[in-house]
Amino acid sequence: MENEKFKMKNEFRKLCLNHLKHNRYLFSKQIGKQLYSIAKNYKKILFFIPLKNEPDIRCVINKLRRENKEIFVPFMQDLSFKMVKYTLPLQKKKFSILEPLNKNKTLSKIDLAVVPVVGIDKSFKRVGFGKGMYDRFFAKLKYKPKIVFVQLRPCISKDIVTDKFDIKADEYISFKTRSKNDGNFNNSGFYFIRSRGIFHSKKNGAGKV
Repeated sequence: MENEKFKMKNEFRKLCLNHLKHNRYLFSKQIGKQLYSIAKNYKKILFFIPLKNEPDIRCVINKLRRENKEIFVPFMQDLSFKMVKYTLPLQKKKFSILEPLNKNKTLSKIDLAVVPVVGIDKSFKRVGFGKGMYDRFFAKLKYKPKIVFVQLRPCISKDIVTDKFDIKADEYISFKTRSKNDGNFNNSGFYFIRSRGIFHSKKNGAGKV
């Protein structure tokens, strides 16, 4: 059973990674607007420094820094990472991940964590690149911040392909453009997805898909 789930998870991960053809600038801009509307309500926030196939959220980080929010990012350490204060300049490390020169672990208690995903399943849990860094980090926390997953294009499994240790989101933000083969997702626009359902953002408000 475990081997079967492992296989399903890997197949789903490959499917999601092949799905990453997108207009990164447009998608990131829309995702950034929604992410800012959430993050502005929190004081201490863990962000990530984006890779090329992830939403470019640097504009959100910079805006919140000007508003005197405390911004933290991952700093890779062994099989996980420690949380450090976001500072410039950044340097490229393993897996092409950018990190600040600052290596000092913070003891601050974050209110919000913004986490990139490769995909999610119907249990609202994360499928990442398979390194398990975020899972190990959150497993060590003795408290639970609000967790928001972000992804350029939605990739959601109707089956449960995740494991017990995979982290679960409170909210998920992604962007979907119009396609004739999208079934229920047949309207151009932005999808704001919560654990209790799927919502399509319209000019006059959010409507359930």
